[in-house]
Amino acid sequence: MHKFSHPLTAAIGAAAFVCTAPALAGGEAGRLVLRDLGEKFVGYTTAPAENGSLNVVNGMFVQYMLPANRRHAYPLVMIHGGGGQGTDWLQTPDGRDGWADYFVADGWDVYVVDRPGHGRSQSNSSCRDGKVGGANSALISRLATSDASVWPGGAPTPTNPAVVAWTASSATAPYCGDAVAAEKISALLDEIGPAVLLAHSAGGGSTFRVPELNAAKVVGIVAFEAALSNPAAPGFNNAPPVIASWKTEPPLPQGFAPVDHGGCLLQGDKPSKLVNFARVPIILVGSEKGLSNLQALKCQASVWQQAGVQASYVYLPDRGLKGGGHFAMAQLDNAKYAKVFIELAAEIEAKAKRK
Repeated sequence: MHKFSHPLTAAIGAAAFVCTAPALAGGEAGRLVLRDLGEKFVGYTTAPAENGSLNVVNGMFVQYMLPANRRHAYPLVMIHGGGGQGTDWLQTPDGRDGWADYFVADGWDVYVVDRPGHGRSQSNSSCRDGKVGGANSALISRLATSDASVWPGGAPTPTNPAVVAWTASSATAPYCGDAVAAEKISALLDEIGPAVLLAHSAGGGSTFRVPELNAAKVVGIVAFEAALSNPAAPGFNNAPPVIASWKTEPPLPQGFAPVDHGGCLLQGDKPSKLVNFARVPIILVGSEKGLSNLQALKCQASVWQQAGVQASYVYLPDRGLKGGGHFAMAQLDNAKYAKVFIELAAEIEAKAKRK
C-alpha cells in the first residue's frame, strides 16, 4: 500500500493513514504529496459493428502519479516485462513500496503502463486463439535469480510466497505483440510530451520500437535486461533482426545477417547508422544474477554504438549492488536499486538538456 497526499484530500488521507497504518506495509519511499493521481486508456482503435455500434480494441491502460513538487523536466514512462503488468513497478510481492514511489518521491512525473493484453489493458482475442489460462510460478521462479538473502522469504522457489504473489499479476490474456504495444506507447507520448522510457525484460520489445514511430518524443531509454537490447541479433524463432526493418543510412542490404565478432553479433565492416536513434541515448543495465552479464552488456552497447547511437552500459555490481537478479524491483533491497535507476534517468535527462 502506497501512502500519499493529494492537496485536495489531505485531511481524508491523513485520517485513513491513522486508521490503517498498523495493518499495512509501505511508505518506505517517504510521504508522497501529489498534484494529481489518475488513470486513462490510450491508443485504442475502433471499427464499425452491428446496429451502428463500434468495436473498441487494444487500448493501453496508463496509471499516473504526478508529484506536487516536480523536479524533473521530463516525465518517466515505466514499461513492464513479459507476463507482468504495471503493478511490477508499484509494489513488491511482500507489500513494500515499488520503484514508482521512489521516482515520484524524487520529483518525477511517473506514468506506469499495462501493455495491451496485460493487467488492466484490453486484449484482442484475435491475437491468438482467445483462450485464457492461469499463470504458473515455475517461470517466475526461474527468472527470479536473486540471492536468497535479498529475495523476500528466502530462495525464489516456485512455492516461495513472494514468487507466488509476483505470479498472481501475470498476464493470462492474448497479446497482440510488441509492434502494437509500441504504437500505444507512442500515442501516450503524443499526449504527455517527450519522456524518458524505463523498460524491463520483454518490455524492451515494444520500447525499442518507439523511436521508429516517434523519435522526437523519446528523450532516452534505460533498459534493464530488456529484449531487443541487441537489435542486430535474430529475433524469436530465428526471425530477421529487427534492425533490418528500421530506417538506416545507408539502407541495410536485403537479407541482412549479422556478423559474429568474438561472440557478439554486429553489423559488418561498413555499418549503417540508425537514423531515428541519432538523438536517443540508451543505457543498458544488467544485474549480477540476472539475464545480462557484463560481457553481454558490452556487446549490446557496441551494437548500438556501431549504428551511431549514444549507448552505454551499467553493470550493477560495479555500483555496489550484489546478489540481485532479474526482478530487482521486487527484492528486499529494491530501494538501493531504485536509487541507481533514478540516477540513470537523471543522466538521460541531463544529456537531453545539453542538446
